Amino acid sequence: MLGEEIFLIDWLLLNLTGRYRQIKELFSRGYSTEDIISFLGLEKERVLSLRKRAEEEYKRSLDLGIQLIPLSSDDYPVLLREITDPPALLYVLGEKVWLKGNFISVVGTRKPTRYGINATRMIVSRLVENGIGIVSGFAYGIDAVAHMEAIKGGGYTIGVLGTGIDIVYPKVNRSLRRDIIESKRGCLISEFPIGDSPEPWHFPRRNRIISGLTQITLVIEASLKSGAMITAGYALEQGREVFAVPGNIDSENSQGTNQLIKEGAKLITSGDDVLEEFNIIPKVTTIRPPELTEEEAVIWNILNEPRLEDDILNISGLDVSRFNIIITRLELRGLIERSPGRILKRRDG
Repeated sequence: MLGEEIFLIDWLLLNLTGRYRQIKELFSRGYSTEDIISFLGLEKERVLSLRKRAEEEYKRSLDLGIQLIPLSSDDYPVLLREITDPPALLYVLGEKVWLKGNFISVVGTRKPTRYGINATRMIVSRLVENGIGIVSGFAYGIDAVAHMEAIKGGGYTIGVLGTGIDIVYPKVNRSLRRDIIESKRGCLISEFPIGDSPEPWHFPRRNRIISGLTQITLVIEASLKSGAMITAGYALEQGREVFAVPGNIDSENSQGTNQLIKEGAKLITSGDDVLEEFNIIPKVTTIRPPELTEEEAVIWNILNEPRLEDDILNISGLDVSRFNIIITRLELRGLIERSPGRILKRRDG
């Protein structure tokens, strides 16, 4: 085996133990994966069994085009690494470059009212217009609306799954899954092994990742006993902020959000309320130039905030020669400009 392959198999083994707190503590002290496995005190037969499973998992990830991002990787989300029990490894489908984006977590009920749907669309569209990405749990309801609105608005989004990364769940979100991956506007991530089914206990556990990826969790419609409230609880435990959209006092879907506000969560009635916390001056709403070709529009949408030229190339899916032609054309038309460090951005005005 090659060194990188052995290294990833070690991290897969560690992830399969589920002993994330100990793994983080030992990793933070500078121990190697081999040392961490030893310090966990697992019986020899157990280690051999886990290693065999990890090797199979590694082969399946290659076959399915799944990216593996261990806790030690520079690609591992910085904020997630800070929580007490970060996954030892993340399975990723889609563009991992978005893991380094500027995000807010948006969660809510699986049975939203029209009010909740409209509030989600209004707030998310404003956030993505100003370069804020959306993290959510890929569930039916508010989660799905948030993901879809992010993609629709030319933004980016991360779906955190409560299943193996290869499992389509809920099945009604099959097209949303495809849109996130094929649009190159985000990614799906999971801590669960390939093929893991949607067990009930997976989802509360998954929620700590949703809150752990961001500094702010926004709750839009939630009953008192709901997954969204569990996510808010994790956010508070992690030292993160919780925001909530108020609702009717006679609506079960608003009991959770109204309670959060009573307990100190920031009351949110617009996307601009959230942008204040990011110290972002909201942009005046602009309309995409109508004369853009399909390829030009791809680049324009990616440049909802300044980005490295290489990242734009990777996300666009264009070949290098075609990419350079499109960039030059947009520059000559005065629509985009270059900054030092090979950074491209939309031209003001």
